[in-house]
Amino acid sequence: MQKRPVTLDQSLLNLSGLLAIAVCGWVSLKYFDFWPNLALYSLFAAAFTVQSFSAPLGVKATTARSCVIVMLVLSVAVLFVNRDTVALILSVVLMASTPHHFKARESWVIMAVANLCYVLVFWLTETPLESYLYSALSLLALQAFAITSSLAKQREVLAQEELMRKNSELLAARAVMAGQNKADERLRIAGDLHDSIGHRLTALQLQLEVLAHEVPVDHKAQVETCQLLAKDLLEEVRSIVRRMAEDESNDLVDAIRELEALTPGVEVSVDSPLPELEAPLAQQLVFCIQEAIHNAIRHGHANRVEIRGDEYALRVIDNGRGLANGRAIPGFGLRNINNRLAAFGGHAELLANSDTGCQLQLHLSGNHPA
Repeated sequence: MQKRPVTLDQSLLNLSGLLAIAVCGWVSLKYFDFWPNLALYSLFAAAFTVQSFSAPLGVKATTARSCVIVMLVLSVAVLFVNRDTVALILSVVLMASTPHHFKARESWVIMAVANLCYVLVFWLTETPLESYLYSALSLLALQAFAITSSLAKQREVLAQEELMRKNSELLAARAVMAGQNKADERLRIAGDLHDSIGHRLTALQLQLEVLAHEVPVDHKAQVETCQLLAKDLLEEVRSIVRRMAEDESNDLVDAIRELEALTPGVEVSVDSPLPELEAPLAQQLVFCIQEAIHNAIRHGHANRVEIRGDEYALRVIDNGRGLANGRAIPGFGLRNINNRLAAFGGHAELLANSDTGCQLQLHLSGNHPA
């Protein structure tokens, strides 16, 4: 729903990039012109910081990609001003950043364009390319290594997210199955009551009716009392069986409690009672709620989630850090939730809370109450 938060490994990588920029800048300021280099390296560091920490800073994806292009232009400018291979180290930092905002093919294209620009600088400044050939080849290898390493890390992150999503669905499925098992057990008990106790009470009534015609007059009152008790007991059993058989809807509260027990690190409160729904819709809602809780923890770092509902909507409210720029960025999770609800005429929307966190509203069509 939101962009992935910056992990510890990513933060260390970003700090390493800033350190490399600082070292290159220090060398350039010491041996080359001070002011052009100070401005260029400062702008490069600023662009690197914005694109590296775009998620916590709430920077749009287009802005982050623009920062990468600005870094490319600045690396060319630094090389043009100094004409020294130290400036080319910035290209390694650039290539390590590119796969986080561009596709793999686009990253390789940016690498090719950048190196063509570097060669063009050597040609325009009439700098002998041979004097930098070995350094350039080494840096070219480092650029390729930076891109492939970042791409591998991106694939690992995506694989972890997919694994977490599948695990989330398994947890939700377990909760749904637990609720369904309770419903099945309730129906089994209702059937046993009807087939065993109900039939025996009916047989008892028949026996008492026969007995009522054969006992002496002074015992008829006791027999009639037994008949009334047997009749009342039979009606009570039939009433219990009827209620248990009619209550086939999934209990959302029980399923959500099961999710809370299987999801450590978050407190889930439920504004009970929630609407009683048909089993297929209730199952999909459990999947949606689990997805919402999972994203509230992973993206918003929430530790408390509140679920409220009525006949037409459920709201999953968290106390996380909210939405970047106050707006939701549609992602796979939100699209997946909408796809689940679409079959029942519903839809979902993610909104920012007035104070902190955000809330996922699951709108129901109102045509599927149990």
